Amino acid sequence: MSTFTGSSEPAAPLSVATRWLDRVLLMEVAGEIELINAPRVESAIMEAFDERPAVLILDFSGVTFLSSAGLAVLVRSRNRAGDDIAFRVVVDGPATARPIQLTGLDQEIEVFSTRDQAVAVDAGS
Repeated sequence: MSTFTGSSEPAAPLSVATRWLDRVLLMEVAGEIELINAPRVESAIMEAFDERPAVLILDFSGVTFLSSAGLAVLVRSRNRAGDDIAFRVVVDGPATARPIQLTGLDQEIEVFSTRDQAVAVDAGS
């Protein structure tokens, strides 16, 4: 379902769901993260930081398009996490992994290919 923002352009399909796994906050994002949707994703992430999780994992496995606006959200989110909150991103496929690799963000952000790997870091696995 398309939604409309303050723009005349319809937003691409997007969903954001959160759930807690002990002190880990998992955000599952699906759809397209582009210029119109990126602020919605960023707002949800910033609200998640207010909950003060020990770890925030963005699961982008369901993301089908990641624009430069989405990459900028990742940079600002990593900066917001600072040293207090572990910040991890799950990418699964070229739509997400490729832009992150091309921009070098995989050197700045903890990137995992599966949600289980991202969660297991704290479990000592």
